[in-house]
Amino acid sequence: MQEVCFCGRSGDVRDREPIVEDDGRRALRCLSCGHLDYLEWLGEEVGLLLWGEAGRRGELSQERRYSAA
Repeated sequence: MQEVCFCGRSGDVRDREPIVEDDGRRALRCLSCGHLDYLEWLGEEVGLLLWGEAGRRGELSQERRYSAA
């Protein structure tokens, strides 16, 4: 699923950083500007799945960086 951030960055919505706010709300952070998308435009279940997929993608890219070093 492609998206465009307010800063103009475009890309796969799962390529953003998953975070959990102090109040427990989950969001995806834009890697360019830091804008938070709480995924409220999606249903709760779909939003949680997308947030989890972003986390798995981040873990994989970190593993690739460490193995290449």
